Amino acid sequence: MSPSWRCIIGIGPKSNFIPEHYWGEDNPLNNITRLVSATDEIPKDFINVGAAFRAEKYKTFGGYPAIKKRGDSQLDGIAEQSFHNNIHNWIGGQMATFTESGFDPIFYGHHGNCDRIWEAWQNYSDKNVLPTEEEWLDKRLYATDGNGRPVDFKIKELLNTEDLGYRFNDLDLNPTFCNPYMEADKPKREASKRDCVVPLNLRTSDGADIYAEMEDKERTHVILHFERAQLPYQPYCARVFFEYDKEGEKQSKYTGTFTILPILDLDTVLLQNGVHLQIEIERELAEAIDAQKNIEVIFQPVPLPNRNIPDEILKLENISLVTHYENK
Repeated sequence: MSPSWRCIIGIGPKSNFIPEHYWGEDNPLNNITRLVSATDEIPKDFINVGAAFRAEKYKTFGGYPAIKKRGDSQLDGIAEQSFHNNIHNWIGGQMATFTESGFDPIFYGHHGNCDRIWEAWQNYSDKNVLPTEEEWLDKRLYATDGNGRPVDFKIKELLNTEDLGYRFNDLDLNPTFCNPYMEADKPKREASKRDCVVPLNLRTSDGADIYAEMEDKERTHVILHFERAQLPYQPYCARVFFEYDKEGEKQSKYTGTFTILPILDLDTVLLQNGVHLQIEIERELAEAIDAQKNIEVIFQPVPLPNRNIPDEILKLENISLVTHYENK
């Protein structure tokens, strides 16, 4: 049996502050490019894993297989788009870049904790299982070892932590910060002049299919698809709300906090104008869609430590809710 050891978690859901061992002058674990300090509190909705844990399909939690050819869209999982991206962006500095995030030692703590959450997702429900397709299991990943020599692995060789020589100390998430059950810390809608407000396109949404999935559920996962009419030049963190009228009163339903990534260049393969967000919605919203109510989708930018929200409002168009990525 491979030896096991306690994994040191960089940003653990036992607290929503960066641990003290990542700070201090002359500390090799510190990084002067970070835009946060030891006293900055990570917003609770940045690390809430409730919607991710309730995702029974791996493609919802972990995303679809890598794109096949240039121009194909990529759909990341809710884990990638929410707490993974949010923490990278919140820390800022090198951690918020594509090419230099690995230069910050906290990168490895953060990804170790994402790995732990992946393991916890599998333990959360018997329905949460990994893919069995050979295409996924045999996909190769390429890296270098500690001496800079190229190495490669198949995904199926990396799925059992004990085979790799470690196990996680625990898979219990602190319900105060990462509640997978009640989501008591949902942010409230506070209108801002910098909000991006776009009507939901009911014509291109899968309203009937979404409503049908709600037959015996209070929540379900769907895909929020939109086009970028204007491209952010930096990672853009936003809280997403749906607003509509119900019996004369405005309803504002929070659905998640996500980091929308910029496009590196106009010909990039990975990040096109079209964006797909994996989200979880409640029955009441599905009923509003089925009733053909006028629904507005709000992307409310989140202030990050020591950074200004961009003056230019995010511009999105053709927002729809769909059930199956393959059909789009």
